[in-house]
Amino acid sequence: MSLLKKFLLGILLVLVIAIGYFGPYYYQYAQIGAAYNAKTVCSCVFVSGRSLASVEKEDLYTIPYGTQTIDRKAHTATASLFGLVSQTALYRPGLGCTLINSLTAKELKAQTKLDFTAKTTQELPDSTLSEDQRQTLAKTLDWAFAEPDTSFPVLTRAVVVLHRGKVVAERYAPGISRTTPLLGWSMTKSVTNAMIGLLVKDGKLKVDAPAPIAEWKNDERKAIKLDNLLRMNSGLDFEENYSNVSDATKMLFRVPNAGQFALQSKMQAKPGREWYYSSGTTNILQEIIRRQFKSLDDYLAFPHQRLFNKLGMSTAVLEPDPSGNYVGSSFMFASARDWAKFGQLYLQDGVWKGEQILPKGWAAYSAKETPHSDGFYAAQFWIGYRKDGMPADLFYADGFEGQRVLIVPSKQLVVVRLGCTGYNNFEDKRFFEEILGAF
Repeated sequence: MSLLKKFLLGILLVLVIAIGYFGPYYYQYAQIGAAYNAKTVCSCVFVSGRSLASVEKEDLYTIPYGTQTIDRKAHTATASLFGLVSQTALYRPGLGCTLINSLTAKELKAQTKLDFTAKTTQELPDSTLSEDQRQTLAKTLDWAFAEPDTSFPVLTRAVVVLHRGKVVAERYAPGISRTTPLLGWSMTKSVTNAMIGLLVKDGKLKVDAPAPIAEWKNDERKAIKLDNLLRMNSGLDFEENYSNVSDATKMLFRVPNAGQFALQSKMQAKPGREWYYSSGTTNILQEIIRRQFKSLDDYLAFPHQRLFNKLGMSTAVLEPDPSGNYVGSSFMFASARDWAKFGQLYLQDGVWKGEQILPKGWAAYSAKETPHSDGFYAAQFWIGYRKDGMPADLFYADGFEGQRVLIVPSKQLVVVRLGCTGYNNFEDKRFFEEILGAF
């Protein structure tokens, strides 16, 4: 055999070994990518009411090589990558979009008969400002919506500023209105905080008690308190990495039950000793919430009856996984005004129109710094802007691509910014500092 043939056979052998070793990983990676695109397209088209073309242009930059199709009759979105893998998501009114993996579309449609169409709407009142304040805010909003470098778009979609519970500034990008539901990504974690708060108020849960998870009672995880899960210092080993096949990407885009997947995590540290960001702990909280109800319908209705309808958040859509559990870490849509109402509830210590919806003092608990978080985190809310010289009582919901609900009780301010900003090229600190400076 010639040296050339030996060389070519050697290269072929290396390729075969590489495909056999890395092939399953990249196949799973492609499945996650297709699922991300299918879920994103489905929600943005059927929940937000946007066009497929706009979603492909603006929202799919992380997985740009897919092919997406919409079936409006079946209420599905399908995405494929290179024609090798394909994933489909189904839209259900009131529940948004869910990936089809463990259940068929027919089984998902039969999962619940709840009617979410009867929603309560409450308009936020408007207010006027001094001419200096108005001009300052107008300049800040001009800057926030500007696109100085189209190769790295900012894509601010909505801004709402409340002062003393009234709208003092508001603006929307073309194609977006005050009733357009927009994805909050990890701001959904703060909504999970509210759902836990409601159950604490009902006496069904206690933050200082061990997390009520039967699967943990016979091992070291029994020491994890509900407070540890809320503060992300549970000690559970959970990989929060979105650039590869990780616990987080599998949880959101591959498994049928996000919470049950996350609660299988093993311990890597004693509870309370370390802080690290973990969407898994939030979905464990949703699994705990689910277990407080006798039926799936009662659970699914819970945030609507006890939170969204009370506040008049008529555009709010909290999306479940295939098992029916809300993906409380990541998948809630609401208009900018409805996100602002949510922030105003916390600014008012859980009181809305005279009713104590959340436990008294729950907002203060939610805004209290978590030990070992280096001053960045509280309880499903962030506080990191305090380190930049902003008010010491400030706290905020924070989501991927620049979603924010800023709550500043000392200034009676709630500021909402929603967009689709990749590559961290929106100067969020400057934006909030300028708005705070107007007051």
